[in-house]
This record gives sequence, C-alpha cells and structure tokens, in this order.
Amino acid sequence: MILTVKPLQGKECSVQVTEDEKVSTVKELVSERLNIPANQQRLLYKGKALADEHRLSDYSIGPEAKLNLVIRPAGERSAASAVAGCSSKNMQGGLWQSVSAILARHFSPADAAKVHEQLIKDYERSLRQLSLDDIERLAVRLLHPDSESMDTSYTD
Repeated sequence: MILTVKPLQGKECSVQVTEDEKVSTVKELVSERLNIPANQQRLLYKGKALADEHRLSDYSIGPEAKLNLVIRPAGERSAASAVAGCSSKNMQGGLWQSVSAILARHFSPADAAKVHEQLIKDYERSLRQLSLDDIERLAVRLLHPDSESMDTSYTD
C-alpha cells in the first residue's frame, strides 16, 4: 500500500509499505526520501502520535492514508519528557480558577461546578478536533499578524 507523509511545512512524499510494517520502518523510508533523521520524526495519524514499536495495522492505517510529520530539532526533548511532572491542572490552573471564580458569582456552588466541568470537557473536545493544518494556520497567523495574504478559513 502507498502512504503519503506530509510535514507541517514542506513537500510531502509517498512510501510503499505493508500494513504489517512497524512505524520505525516508515520513519526510515521517510528519512531516505526527505533526509530527515528518523529520531527527529514524529508521525501522526488522525492527530494521534504513532509509537515506533507498533505496526501500522495497530492504528488501522490502510491504503492511501495520509500521515502528518512533525520534525523535532536535534537534541530537543520529547513532548512527554518536556511536560513530565506537570499535570494539565497545574499548567492551566490559573485559567480554570478564574473561570470558577466568575461562575461562582453567577451560579449556585453545585451549578457552578457542573458548568465548570462541562466547559473543561468542551474545551478538551475542541482541542482534539483541531487538525494539524488548523494548528499550522493558527500559528502562522499568530506569528505573522500583519500578513495580508493569510488563509483565514479556519476562523469560519
């Protein structure tokens, strides 16, 4: 089967593999075609990171699938180790505490807790639904706010 691998920025490539191939094998093939070391590659399928030791079939990746490629700079820690010891509650604690304080002014404690919980669920669901293309367009817009030829289709 043929898979398409698309870096966030750059041209995509196609690789010929079987469903039983390991993700590490795909990374080696991409390394040969795009000259990106396998240890700097992070492959994603439908927003989910692929582990080197798993097979493509473990992720139900079939023919004509499109994988996204994130390139880590040499020497950068993995995302998992970068946030080790930091729970999402700690990272966003200030924001959610502010939301709780505002809700407490307008709702009973029980209702405020229910609304707060639903807001967190909706927020996390929205984040999971973002595609890598959406994130790339958002990042470009934030990094280059004065650019006039910006694609703003993600804001609809």
